[in-house]
Amino acid sequence: MLYSFQPGSLGVYLHVVPPTGPAPTSTASPGQGRGFAPDAQGARAACGPSRALAGVMALLMGVLAFWFVQQWRLQNLIQQTAAAREAASLTQLVQASLAQDAALQARLATVRQDAAAAPSPPLQQLHQRVRAAQVHAGLAAASGPGVTVVLRDAARPAFPGEPAQLELVHDQYVLHIVGLLAAAGARAISIAGQRYVGTTAIYCAGPTISVNGVTTGSPFVIRAVGQPTALLAALAGDPDVQGWSQLVSIQFRPAPLVVVPALSAAPVLSWLVPGGRLPTRTGPPAR
Repeated sequence: MLYSFQPGSLGVYLHVVPPTGPAPTSTASPGQGRGFAPDAQGARAACGPSRALAGVMALLMGVLAFWFVQQWRLQNLIQQTAAAREAASLTQLVQASLAQDAALQARLATVRQDAAAAPSPPLQQLHQRVRAAQVHAGLAAASGPGVTVVLRDAARPAFPGEPAQLELVHDQYVLHIVGLLAAAGARAISIAGQRYVGTTAIYCAGPTISVNGVTTGSPFVIRAVGQPTALLAALAGDPDVQGWSQLVSIQFRPAPLVVVPALSAAPVLSWLVPGGRLPTRTGPPAR
């Protein structure tokens, strides 16, 4: 088959001339012989690579966008997983701390119970004995129920010809009352705020009385810690106290709490040593 192109009024027409010999094998494309112009066919063939390249670029952009989205989701998931693990670790630490605290509290309660049930160790007994000795020696304050005695000089008018000494409180009044209280079972005694011990000196100094070297005037307050009933009975039944009450004012009453102070200064026992040994000092006692 032979082909020839002939111009026409509306374009170029394809004119097919049938061959006279055997028909050759056609190698024309399907679009040939159907009225398509050779220029249009070439343009179409030229647009094919551009469209393919555009498709490849679009596919590549889609893949990149998908990859970015997946990476963002992966990072977000990693952060959430790390936060969850950290929260779980903190929770475990808190639970472990609470369990350890509970165990320590239980151990402490057990130790306290054992300590309360255990007998007093020798050192604690020694401390108790030392404390009791300090109270008896006047080196520590003492408190408890007891009585309070107040002695005042006479406030009444003097009788005609009455000596002025009869209107004053004397040291023998104080000494006698202190002796009565001690004999009735007083554990601790103070006179005008001064602790009464075995080395206490009480004597008159004019209208005043000196106790442990401290001078004080009327009224003289004596405090004693002991059984109030026994102490009051010893005072009320003594004839000397009853007689002196006609000259000066002597008042005594029970007290639910009496505080007797310690010695303001410990005595210096320069010539006293424990046991049967003799002191080695030969000079005067230290001041």
